Amino acid sequence: MKRVKIEICDNNGELVTVAMSGQVSKERLMQILDVFDIHDCSINAACQSPKTKTSKEKLLDVIRSQLSKVWFTSKDLSLLYIERYHETIKSSTVSTYLTRLYTNGYLERNGNRACWQYRPVVPVNKERAEIRGLVEDLRKK
Repeated sequence: MKRVKIEICDNNGELVTVAMSGQVSKERLMQILDVFDIHDCSINAACQSPKTKTSKEKLLDVIRSQLSKVWFTSKDLSLLYIERYHETIKSSTVSTYLTRLYTNGYLERNGNRACWQYRPVVPVNKERAEIRGLVEDLRKK
């Protein structure tokens, strides 16, 4: 028995899933693709839906796109995640990923255990590093 699952995500993040099993023909698949107005795709490996993102990848997307320059809490991130992906996520999952991102140096953390705030670490460009080096040298003298 054949099984086919087609997931189509539009620009607004709305996901449409069509699943078929049994005698699935190429013609029937083309009819379904025509319904969704997908013409530039043939039925092969290139036409499969893109790899589903993990929770971590989705959280990183939200951080990069909406929280890259501000301090935020796990609750802020959870709410933006739900708004963007239309799916729930456990607060413990968000907290775990935030702690790992902090531990790995991707985020900086402020506050206390009751209410941590995070923000992405700003990469130091070469000029800023050189200026810091000069300032430290002057302080030593």
